[in-house]
Amino acid sequence: MSPRLLQRTLVIPLALATFAACNDAVTTAPKLRSAPLLAQGDNGVWTVNTILDGYDGVCDDTHCTVTEAVHFASPGGKVVFASGLQGTIALTTGTLTITKSLSIDGGGLITLDAGGNFEVMAVLNSPGAPVLTATLDGLTLKNGRSAAEGGGILIGSLNAVTIRNSTITGNATTFDGDGGGIKNFGTLTLVNSTVDGNTADGKGGGIWNDGILTVQGSAITNNVAENAGGIYHGGINMAVMRSTISGNTSVGIGVGAVISTGDFQLISSTVTRNSGFVGGITHASTTTVFNAVNAIVAGNDPKDCGNANVNSLGHNVTATGFGGCAFFSASDVRVDPTQVFTSVLEQGLKDNGGPTKTHALIARGFAVDAGYCPGETTDQRGFTRPVDDPTMPNAVDACDIGAYESQGPQIAAADLMVSQTVDKNSVKQGELLTYTVRVQNLGPQTAPNVVMNNVLSSGVTFVSSRQNKGTVTAPPKGETGTVTWNIGDMVNQANEIVEIQVTVLVKGRTTITNTATVSGTVADPNTTNNSAAITVSVAPGSSGKKP
Repeated sequence: MSPRLLQRTLVIPLALATFAACNDAVTTAPKLRSAPLLAQGDNGVWTVNTILDGYDGVCDDTHCTVTEAVHFASPGGKVVFASGLQGTIALTTGTLTITKSLSIDGGGLITLDAGGNFEVMAVLNSPGAPVLTATLDGLTLKNGRSAAEGGGILIGSLNAVTIRNSTITGNATTFDGDGGGIKNFGTLTLVNSTVDGNTADGKGGGIWNDGILTVQGSAITNNVAENAGGIYHGGINMAVMRSTISGNTSVGIGVGAVISTGDFQLISSTVTRNSGFVGGITHASTTTVFNAVNAIVAGNDPKDCGNANVNSLGHNVTATGFGGCAFFSASDVRVDPTQVFTSVLEQGLKDNGGPTKTHALIARGFAVDAGYCPGETTDQRGFTRPVDDPTMPNAVDACDIGAYESQGPQIAAADLMVSQTVDKNSVKQGELLTYTVRVQNLGPQTAPNVVMNNVLSSGVTFVSSRQNKGTVTAPPKGETGTVTWNIGDMVNQANEIVEIQVTVLVKGRTTITNTATVSGTVADPNTTNNSAAITVSVAPGSSGKKP
C-alpha cells in the first residue's frame, strides 16, 4: 500500500431556503501531519499534496500538483487537497482546463493564482463530447487575465458548473473582453460565494452570462466594467435570490449593477451603492420578463433603474421620483433617496455573519417586517427567516425585504458550523478510518466555550485523535462511544480541525455512520449547520488485521 496524504469525501450541512445552499469561510486552520493511506485515484479521488504547481506527467502519493490531479482524474472523479495543505498555488503551466465532469474541493483553504498571465480556469468540452458537470467548492480564483474569454473562469456552451463557498477576485479582461470574473455560455449556479473586485474592458465586470445563471446567497461586489459593472445578462434566464449586488461601477455610459436582456428574476435581494449612467438595473428588452419581489433596489447613483420594464410582484423598496424604479407597483415601498441609508440600509457592506458580506437593515426601518417571502427559511447569511420584530406591524408574514433578515430582539452572536470528511468511501473489517471534523465560526461575533461532540458508530472502535487547539476526551482505545472536543473560544471566521482515527469492527454488507454536532454558550442564528453525519460502506471480507 502506497503512502499518500489524506483523501477526503466532503459532507457539508446545507441551510436551504427557497432554492439554495450553504457556506464555507475560513481564516485559520491547524496543519496536521499526513498518514499512510490509499493510492492515488482510489474511489475516484485524487489528492493534491503540494502547494507548488507544475506538470511532469506523474501524479503519485509523494508528489501531485493541482494541474496533474485535474489531468489524471477520471471523468466523474474528485480532486481534493491533502489535510493541512493550505495557501496560494501560483499556476505556472497555464489555465487550469477541465475537460471532463469533475469536482474540486479546496476546503476553503486553497487559492489558485494566475498571476495576471492567463485566465485561471476553463470548463470546456471537445466537439461532440458529453456535456460536462463540474463542481468547485471552497476555492479562491484570483489574478486571472484574458483578452476576451472571462478573466477568472470560462464556462463553455451547455456545460453545467456549480461554484460553492468560493471567491472570484482580482481577475480582468482586456481589449473589449467581457466577463472579468466569470464568462458563462452554459449553466452556472453560484452558491454562498463572492465575486469581487474584477474588471472587464467590455461588459460584465463580475459576470457575463449568455446561458442560464442562478445566484444564491452570494455577493457580487466592487466589480468594474465599461458597461454592466456587476452582471451582464444576455442569456436565457437569470435568477438572483437572497444575494447582494453592491459597489459595482460602469466607467462608460452604462449601468453599474445589472444589464439584462433575457428573463430575469430578482428575489429577496439587495441592489445598492452601484454607480454608472444608471447605477442600478436596466432591463433592455420588451419581449422578456424582469420580475422583482421582496427586493431592495435603492441607493444607487444616480438612479436605481433605467428603462427597466419591471413586473413587480410586490414588497420591493425603491426610491421616489427620478431616482427610483418607475415601473415598481403602488404596493411597493418608496423612500426619499436621501433616506435610503438612514431609514432602510446600513451604508457599509460588512461581515454581518455568514459566508458573504451584506448590508444590514436599519432596525425598525422601512424594510423590517415589510416583506413577504413564502417558502424561504434563511436569508443570504443563512440566518433564520422570517424573524418577527414585535415592535413593527407585519405586511404579511414578518419577512424583511432584501437579502438581510434582521434578527430583532434576539440579536445573533455567532453562527457555528460543523462539517466532516473521511479518507475512504468503502472499508473492510479491521481497516483504519480517519475522520476529519471541521468546526467554523461564521460570525459575526466571538463564540465562547465551543464544544464538538462526535458520536462514533457502534461498528467502530476508537484508536486516536489529534488537534491543534483545545482538548479531547475520548473512549479508551478499542472501545466505542463519544469523542468530545472542547475547543474553547472561537473568534469570528475561526476554523479548527480535529482528526479522529477508528478501527472498523463490523464486516459484511453494511454501513457505519459518524455524527458530529457543535454548540457554544452563544446565540446561534442558524442551527441547521450545527450537525453533520457521514456514512461509509462496509464491504464483505476482512483486511486480515485483528479489529
